[in-house]
Parts: sequence; C-alpha cells; structure tokens
Amino acid sequence: MDSATPLNDRKVKLFCIPLLGVALPNISGLITNHSYNLVEVFSSYLYFIFIAFIVWEGNVRLMYFIKKKFGWQYKHYYKIIASLFFANIVYSGIFSALLLYLWKINSHETYTSWEPIINTTLIIIIAATFITNIYELIFLNHEREYNLSRVEQLNVAKAQAELEALKNQIDPHFIFNSLNTLSFLIIKNPPSAKLFNDTLAKVYRYILSNKDKDLVLLKEEIEFIHNYFYLLKIRFSNAVNMEIEINDMAAEDFLIPPISLQALVENAIKHNDFSDKSPLKISVSVSSNYIVVKNAVQLKAHAVHGSKIGLSNLNNRYKLITNKNLIIENNPSFFSVKLPVLKF
Repeated sequence: MDSATPLNDRKVKLFCIPLLGVALPNISGLITNHSYNLVEVFSSYLYFIFIAFIVWEGNVRLMYFIKKKFGWQYKHYYKIIASLFFANIVYSGIFSALLLYLWKINSHETYTSWEPIINTTLIIIIAATFITNIYELIFLNHEREYNLSRVEQLNVAKAQAELEALKNQIDPHFIFNSLNTLSFLIIKNPPSAKLFNDTLAKVYRYILSNKDKDLVLLKEEIEFIHNYFYLLKIRFSNAVNMEIEINDMAAEDFLIPPISLQALVENAIKHNDFSDKSPLKISVSVSSNYIVVKNAVQLKAHAVHGSKIGLSNLNNRYKLITNKNLIIENNPSFFSVKLPVLKF
C-alpha cells in the first residue's frame, strides 16, 4: 500500500463520530437534556453528530491536502506541526465554536457565560488533536512499510538485473573463444573444423535453451561439459584430459547454475601450460554438497592477464542464485573450485 493512499476508515467513522456527537456535549455540560422534549433532544444530538462529522472529516481532508502540498521532501515533524496547527487549532476551533454558538442561540439553554461553548470547543480540539495524531502514526507506519517494500522490490530488481547482466556475459565470452578456435582449425585442419562446427552447434543449443534459467539438473550440465570438452580435444588432442567422477544417480539429484562447469574448465585451459608430453589433467567429482573441479597447476611462463570475467562471473551468479560463495583452493600443486549444489 502506498503511504499516500487514503485510509479505509469508514467503519471507524460510523462508530466514533456518533459516539463523539453524543458524549462531548454531556461531558462539557453544553446541554441539559431535561429541558427538551424527545424530538428536540434527538434533533440536538443529530446536530452535534453533524458537528463531529464536520470536524473529523475536515481534519482528515486537511491532512491529505497538507501531505499532498508538502509531498515527502520535508521532514515529518514539519508535516505534523502543520497538521496539528491548521487542522486542530484553526479549523477545529473556529468551526466548532461557530456551530456551537449557532446551536446555543436556538436552544433552550439559559447559561449566560461562554464557558460551556469554550469547554466543548477545547474538548473538540483535544479530541481532534488525538485523532490527528492517530492518523499521522498510521500514515507513518504505512510509509515505513511502503518504503521497506520499495527497498525490497528495488533489491530484487537489482539482483535480477545483475544476474541478467552476468548471464549475458557468458555468450560473447564463449563465442569469442569458439570463433578463435574455429578460425585456427579452418587454416590448420579443415576436416576437424567441420567436426568442431557441428559439435559447437550442439553446445550452443544448450546455451540458448538454458541461458535464461537459474538452475539446471547436474546431469544436463555434465552432458554439456562432455560436448564442450570434445571441442577442446579437437583442438588440443591429447594435451588435455578430463575425468568426471559423478555417477548417474548423483547427477539426477543435484541442481547447478547452467554453464558453471564450462567456466571452470575454460579457466584451467586459459591459465595453464600443457602439451602432449605434459597434458593438463582436469577432474570433476562430488564431495558432500559440492561439485569439485580440480586441475594440476602448470602455470604458463607468461601470466595471462584476462578480464577475469569467467570465475568472477560464476561466483557472482552463485551469490545471487544460491546466496552461497564458491570455495577456491589454490596451491603450487593444484587449483580447485568447489561449487555448492542444491538438492533437487
């Protein structure tokens, strides 16, 4: 509910306004009931109820007007002071005193002083002040709830926007590397280029069908990484090896963000040196509630200064989707990344 939305206070008014119209004249001593016949008493109280309605409704409308006029750029105490002064003192005091005086000159009351009218007017002002403060508290509470809701909505929208941006980084990154590989093979080995192109179509079909998903079955991701690694084998042959130590049952029980394993395999290829004599070994396994991707460290002689989109992207995606972080272990012998998985 927007904080500026008028309150649904009809039931409260139907109960409280007649109650005030009957109670206030008796509390202040404004009316002596025995001086009137039944019709006159009924008419008098209808008039007092009318006064209570005019004061109540006028105060509420003045508050809405003041809030609309000041907006939300001023501090709340300015609005409270304005509401109390204009609505309670000026409006309530002047209108109630005038209406009560009109009733007095047409009534059977014999008091000569203004004390009953003044007392009733003061009580009306106090009651209006109390009611105005209740409205203000309700408005402030609604504003607080509205602002909290807006903050939550903005945080969700921000997270969704960040996730979409991170997903969109995958496509150009993957295309760039794939086209480089295809260009290399077209020159060096045209038959392999044809096979590479056919397999690339299968890989990219997976990316297109899952890029808008937050999570996929681990089984689907493993099938994808098999195809992706086949592309690497076409280019690097025996210089790279990958071993997947995940059984079919485990693969069907877990969920994982799509294209996660590809990012880690690509990261290993990018930062390590390898050859047929000294192949790069990559393993993918399950440990507790983690998928562990591990590779031997064979760092290139000249460090690769990349954009670090792959690993950073993956970590950010995990934060946004699962509220968990990757666990990275890096030592002179091996580099491993643990991916938290969710139970299906």
